Amino acid sequence: MHPRDLRVETFAKYPPQARSLAEANLRVLKRMPLILLSLVLRQVIRYDWSFPAEREQLLLQFEFLDHLDAGSFDALMSAFSAIPLPDELTSTDWVDHPQRFSEQLTAYLWSQNQIDNYHQTAQEYQQRLQKAFPPRPPVVPRWTIVVVGRGSQPSERPLFRRLLPRGTLFTQIDPAGGLELLLDAVRLRAQQHPLEYGHWYIEGGEPHPEAAAVPGLTMMSYNRLASAAKQEFALLNRFTKRASPGGTVGVEAVSSYIAGLGPEDLNLKGTPADAALRNFEVNILTQGAGCQIYSTTFVQWASRECLHRAQPLTLLARFATRQSDAPMEQLLARDPLVQPQDKAGSLIDADMGAYYTWINQSRLADAEQSRFLAWFEDHGLACAIAPPLPPGRISTAPITMRRVLDAMA
Repeated sequence: MHPRDLRVETFAKYPPQARSLAEANLRVLKRMPLILLSLVLRQVIRYDWSFPAEREQLLLQFEFLDHLDAGSFDALMSAFSAIPLPDELTSTDWVDHPQRFSEQLTAYLWSQNQIDNYHQTAQEYQQRLQKAFPPRPPVVPRWTIVVVGRGSQPSERPLFRRLLPRGTLFTQIDPAGGLELLLDAVRLRAQQHPLEYGHWYIEGGEPHPEAAAVPGLTMMSYNRLASAAKQEFALLNRFTKRASPGGTVGVEAVSSYIAGLGPEDLNLKGTPADAALRNFEVNILTQGAGCQIYSTTFVQWASRECLHRAQPLTLLARFATRQSDAPMEQLLARDPLVQPQDKAGSLIDADMGAYYTWINQSRLADAEQSRFLAWFEDHGLACAIAPPLPPGRISTAPITMRRVLDAMA
């Protein structure tokens, strides 16, 4: 099938809202080169459980393309059309399985030394979209709070040294009730600025009891998803044995199988109202390397994807200790929640994770007005990045967490 052959009935297997979206924009889809069309269909097919920010971006893209005149549209698509595709690739079921097609496309582009050309073309296309509809700033400055080092002691390795050039390092914060105060600040923002999937709490251990009482707060935690991760490993092991008894299974086959897993496969139960969150959790476990094994990796990757996809007004990410290292076969087989904990290594992971989280926040709209706080839990050390605070400064004066937050506002 070629894109021009698309019909309304072509999308019969899509979820309801995705099917309606495809049908409403059929004219645009039929005019797209297959390379770009497959990327767009990957977004369309998961539209029913996409976050509001993702939906808005996809709808704006369709609106922009639909209003282009024929000459401008063809010119925009020309670079994609210039990349040749073999018949064995175009004849695959790219409508119902756009993810699988993209994986095969990537392998083909690498084999033909076309991957750099493809990446440049895709980047130029995204830049054109951003010029057409620049990202809108959030209704209030974005706040991201990263809590590191729960249960850890200070080490000789200085914390937040990568963040310090961009913010103020406080060394004498009174840590008493610090986490509760941060949760209260999150609660207040969620109350004042209610927004679907606009306020998040990502936990590397067991969630703080007070978080459950915050209306409008989206929560996910490593401890609560550990059983789903074990289920993923069990399914993957079963698949590889069934697909190739006594042999090996190709990477593409494994990737396609993992990408096809849904919440029901991992025993993640919920309601239609939280379908976006359940599918997001599946994506974190199946697409993030190491998220199933290490709680620190889970928090770092989940925070990255949350900022990229949901673009929340508020994010509180709290790192916990992770299990100690072991040979891979042991890590894949054992329960991570009952293993010895590597506190020193977890603190190093979390410090780097805080820096990566700041990087990901800085890529969002109006980032220069955003606020970022990294705090060493139960200790007096924190780094705050905010317009009112001077970068590269070290404050050794005693201060409360409340005053730090006030100084950031």
